[in-house]
Amino acid sequence: MSEEKQEAKKVSGKALMATARRILLFENSVNFERMQSLAFTYTMIPVLKELYKKKEDLARALQRHLQFYNCNVFTSALISGVTVAMEEKKASGENITDDSINSVKTGLMGPASGIGDALFWGTFVPIVGGIAASMGDSGNVLGPILHQIIRIGVFVAAVFLFVKFGYKQGLQLFSFIGQGAVDKIKQGATILASVVIGGLVATLVKAQTAISWTSGESEVRLQELIDQILPNLLPLSIFVLLFYLLNRRKWSPLLVIGFVFVLGIAASYFNILAIPE
Repeated sequence: MSEEKQEAKKVSGKALMATARRILLFENSVNFERMQSLAFTYTMIPVLKELYKKKEDLARALQRHLQFYNCNVFTSALISGVTVAMEEKKASGENITDDSINSVKTGLMGPASGIGDALFWGTFVPIVGGIAASMGDSGNVLGPILHQIIRIGVFVAAVFLFVKFGYKQGLQLFSFIGQGAVDKIKQGATILASVVIGGLVATLVKAQTAISWTSGESEVRLQELIDQILPNLLPLSIFVLLFYLLNRRKWSPLLVIGFVFVLGIAASYFNILAIPE
């Protein structure tokens, strides 16, 4: 080996932070054949330029990252950090092949996606959205503003922290995580999100029926009877219906919104639903 390959190389903090910044643009490049391969390669450019000074070495480094890649962006920052650590070792002359780098990336995509989807999109975002919706429902204009500040702020901070953490831990990052641990994390996050969303259904989805009839000299209201049996039965029924349309019938969100719009007008016109008191 040449003296250049034996020389230990170190990625600078500036290049590492440049990689983290580029991850924020990850979803701007997705293709049908290799999904996020171009985006991942783009995030690695600052590091690769620092490690490989020869044009042919840089070209080979860019080429090996153009393989298929698809992962949750939130936790993809961890994989980027691990990949930077591997590239650093390879550039320093250690026996790390192109296939080993891509194998590690491929092996981490599944666990990282499962954890990222469960913790961020399945738990954190619904909770923050529910809090913001509750604030907006009470007339607080800060609800949607805080929603964007908190959601984007946590996402950006986590990406920068995950890149540094993945880089420092290297290949040891996911060595202790088996499929069982990933499943437990996903299950716990799903339970938490379900509890939160269930509470939001009862507080934010408001629906009452205006159906009533006369029995003797008294008026009987169907809503009062429903409340005695199960309060918030109508909001729950509407939620279950929409869930069925989205998950079982595979309706698009726009179609479901249109359905709710038409249903609300028709039910109000025929005096089936009324504005909640």
